[in-house]
Amino acid sequence: MSTIKTNNLAHTANGASVYTLPQTDGSAGQVLKTDGSGNLSWVTLTDTNDYVKIDRQSNGGVASALIFDNLDVATYKFFDLMLAFVPSEDNYNTYFRFRTGGASGTDVNGNKYDYGYNETYPTDTHGGKAAGDQNEIRLSGGVGYNTNYGEGFRLNLRIMFADSSDNASSKRLSNFITWQGSRLDGSSNYRTNQGAGIYNEGLLTYPTGFKIFMGSGTLNSMSYGLYGMKR
Repeated sequence: MSTIKTNNLAHTANGASVYTLPQTDGSAGQVLKTDGSGNLSWVTLTDTNDYVKIDRQSNGGVASALIFDNLDVATYKFFDLMLAFVPSEDNYNTYFRFRTGGASGTDVNGNKYDYGYNETYPTDTHGGKAAGDQNEIRLSGGVGYNTNYGEGFRLNLRIMFADSSDNASSKRLSNFITWQGSRLDGSSNYRTNQGAGIYNEGLLTYPTGFKIFMGSGTLNSMSYGLYGMKR
């Protein structure tokens, strides 16, 4: 058993206190914790926040799709994605799919996606899009790719996941997303939209990730942050 003395501690009567150190080395990243009686032990710090940053990137890279697989859906009830990007091809739509299969994820297909969104224009007019039994959720109309005019898509997306701990009646309602976005289309027309969508397959699918992709081409010049809210 080892001891260490530290001098000039204001809370002691004689200016010194004795601590008992652990006899083994801790693991990488661990810290020493006192039990309040002078005994020290190695512990791993845990994040006690309910709303946690999962990932952040701002590398201007190119990707055929933005994919998040193997998310901890047992810990987090929903995820928030803040994303901005410019596509590689002009005036194609933006889409969303859930994914399943953990780290080696695959798209959840099957014509069971339902969605709708409203869209507003600078002239105080509006439009929208809604569809059922689709193979994906459409997040936007055509997105422009001319960076000289500020074309591209800015998206705030919330993704909820069904989990085996959900009650039977709510499971099929829990693979659900909501979003707000703004874009310039291929003619530099400004649009904003707000929408919601669901994967309404039944009680059998528990996604573990999601994917955002274009109707054609890649996502360029991406910047995003992904955050999770604990259950």
